[in-house]
Amino acid sequence: MSTQAQLEALIPVAIGMILAGVIGLDREWRHRPAGIRTHMLVGMGAALVMSMATELYDANSAARLAANVITGIGFLGAGVIIRRGDEVHELTTAASLWLVAMIGLVAGAGLYVLAIGATVLGWIVLTGLRRLTKRQSAHANNHHDAPPTP
Repeated sequence: MSTQAQLEALIPVAIGMILAGVIGLDREWRHRPAGIRTHMLVGMGAALVMSMATELYDANSAARLAANVITGIGFLGAGVIIRRGDEVHELTTAASLWLVAMIGLVAGAGLYVLAIGATVLGWIVLTGLRRLTKRQSAHANNHHDAPPTP
């Protein structure tokens, strides 16, 4: 593989890293165990695997490598999940790591519009829905604390 081809193969890796960083920013701002650097590394690694696989191997081999990324990221996500008594914490962080791995694979395959769209949708889920669920929780708590109406 020529130097020029390798430099071009770095483009999807950089895109995967940047898009994963967008998702990682939310986790960083929320002071979660896996922040922007972790998310960027996961997205970049997945994009690197896919970029290399599409350059060097046939579609079946590339698909097998992608499947192994999907399986492997589960172990990383499982390490983030914390159980305290009956409560389970950090599931959203584990899910966001899984998402950025998928975004990295998609970017690594050169499907940039799909990768960007998934990033935007992920950002909406993490930020927009948080506001909605917090308002709903506050509303439910306010009604729960209020005395019953006769």
